[in-house]
Amino acid sequence: MGQLNMLYHFGPEQDFMYKADTFIQQLERMSDLDLELLYFVRDQLKDSYGQIIDKTNEAIKQYQENNLSINYTFRDDMRYVASLYTDMINEMRAQDITLYYDVIIREQKR
Repeated sequence: MGQLNMLYHFGPEQDFMYKADTFIQQLERMSDLDLELLYFVRDQLKDSYGQIIDKTNEAIKQYQENNLSINYTFRDDMRYVASLYTDMINEMRAQDITLYYDVIIREQKR
């Protein structure tokens, strides 16, 4: 009796990386809005001077840079998690199977 072990795929593999795209787009929108706020405040305070103005500009710039760094981290994390999700779902679509068979030899008539 022979046997054959193989991995059987019940359906085609799928790519679920698109699931991260919506979240990443929102992060990019937040980064754009942070930058817009920075420019707006700078524009409003361009004719002003003093320690409070300098500290305000520095705090807003630091806030924007911090948010940008966090957004990059979240973006990378979302791509990583979407990749893990894709792998997990595709692994669930496959199963190891073992086929058992008998070899039948027929004699040729002479």
